[in-house]
Amino acid sequence: MSSSLSIVFCKKNLELYSQSVYEALKEAYPDEQIEVKDCVDLCGTCADVPFAVRNNALISGRDPQGLYRKLERGMKFISSPPLPGTSAFREDESEAPKGQQTAKAAVALDTP
Repeated sequence: MSSSLSIVFCKKNLELYSQSVYEALKEAYPDEQIEVKDCVDLCGTCADVPFAVRNNALISGRDPQGLYRKLERGMKFISSPPLPGTSAFREDESEAPKGQQTAKAAVALDTP
């Protein structure tokens, strides 16, 4: 299942700093959209530090390991279950442990 996540690496930055990060992410997340572009119009950053553009936001690190850690931290949300209160969260009462009631079910039982 593919998500709406996209990560773009700059070709020049890849050659200078981030090739190992790109390869590790491609191997760990083969179904995600991880691509290389000739230029991402961040020339000042490109020759300075390892970086990638994740969903149109600049993510950089002091070194390739720092960049990988930041990107990996963001990737955890792909496989995590949706958080309560978000649009993707669905409370399924059939999965509640036996003997426990949801708040909705408890209210229904208290009414005459």
